[in-house]
Amino acid sequence: MEKKVFLIDDESALRHTLSLGLMQHGYDTEPCENGIKALKILEMYKQKHRHFDCVVLDLKLPDIDGLKLLKVIKHLHPETPIILITGYGSESIGEKARLEEADGFLEKPFSVDDLSHLLSEVTVQPQPEEEPSRAEAVTQSCYVMVKLGASADVMKTYRDLSFHENVLYCDAVRGEYDLVLLVQADDRRTLDGVIERDILPAPGVTEAFVMAVETPMIEESMNSLMAEVDAVLGRDKQEAQAGNKRTFRAGASSYVFLEIEREKFDAIFPSLYFNDQVVYCDCVRGKYELVLLMKGTSFADIDNTVRNSISSLDGILRVKECPIINFFEY
Repeated sequence: MEKKVFLIDDESALRHTLSLGLMQHGYDTEPCENGIKALKILEMYKQKHRHFDCVVLDLKLPDIDGLKLLKVIKHLHPETPIILITGYGSESIGEKARLEEADGFLEKPFSVDDLSHLLSEVTVQPQPEEEPSRAEAVTQSCYVMVKLGASADVMKTYRDLSFHENVLYCDAVRGEYDLVLLVQADDRRTLDGVIERDILPAPGVTEAFVMAVETPMIEESMNSLMAEVDAVLGRDKQEAQAGNKRTFRAGASSYVFLEIEREKFDAIFPSLYFNDQVVYCDCVRGKYELVLLMKGTSFADIDNTVRNSISSLDGILRVKECPIINFFEY
């Protein structure tokens, strides 16, 4: 399981560089630009029984002094190690960081390797997430994006994977990948076992990218608003989000994978959710941050929506479309 790092820094370029660099070292990074938002995110994670393995905190933030925020986070989350970073290094600042029980200290400029090395020293093996109550328990899900070899029997591999008991959907697609699978299990260990034992070694599979599905980290007020809108419009989109139900019968459908600026997630996610052509929108961890299943009267219709209503959203960095092929129409 990847370790999860909470990066709090007001420099957009630094957040982006460190997020990409740490991903190459096996860390999943949640970036944040200020202290107030950081405290809200920490509270949301706590409410959803999730945690960060480490906090990387800039000394100079636009709204809260970094040392004060360090003290608050240490009080609220004493088990979480914190690394303080600063472009204004001095012995006195380093001493203050130690007095406030910072677990590490780095002066800018530093490399991703420097930070990764320090993270490996202050963090331990990822802790299991706090077990939710039975009433709150949910299945574990992930997307697996599969590439097949040139000589692969596509139809056979497609059928074999489609009928696997843990594969909710297996779709043949056009584009960079050949198959997109949605895999589910009762727990993370079982899910990882299914992927390693049954999917990655499947005949014809040459490459596969796994992206774990995560609960969207949005404020409860927005959750309530989305539910109210669904009720007024007489639709069950939130139920489809939770269960990944197919809600279309005809026309074209396509997966759309999005790389985004994660600190702009709060604005991006509702815009996608309220788009009538988005059947569901899943938050994932890995190569992309969001996976959409879109419907339309044709692939050109979907392309038009992606180009005019999605790619233009502030914070969208990269879009990858994978139109779904219906073998049984040929």
